[in-house]
Amino acid sequence: MDLHFYVQGETRRIEFDVIEDNAKERDIGFWVTKQCKFAKKQAIEEWKRNQASVSFPVVPTLFGTPDQRTLWLKKHWYRMPLYIRPFLYFFYRYVVRLGFLDGKQGFIYHFTQAFLYRLIVDIELDSLLRESN
Repeated sequence: MDLHFYVQGETRRIEFDVIEDNAKERDIGFWVTKQCKFAKKQAIEEWKRNQASVSFPVVPTLFGTPDQRTLWLKKHWYRMPLYIRPFLYFFYRYVVRLGFLDGKQGFIYHFTQAFLYRLIVDIELDSLLRESN
């Protein structure tokens, strides 16, 4: 999930790096199951966003802060045709961002996270849209 929190008041930074090493994720079955679970949640979030006019916490703009740029990209991403998005995102991650340099493990990661995950989101979203009509 792509979670961002906007808080009022003082925040602090962690002094050291946080290393996340979930040993269960080394099992491809666990990884794919986890991706399917999160993809369904992502589809529901997108479906709800389509149902109501959602205001963003910051103004989306291509030439703003990283958060503004991300929101601008998401706003346009949600308008793209379903089933095209996974191909475009995989191409972006694997070719444009040079994911192919990560070898076999990189291909597996980019394929499952950038293509398969996004494809499942679109399948789930398509199902939600058909049920709501």
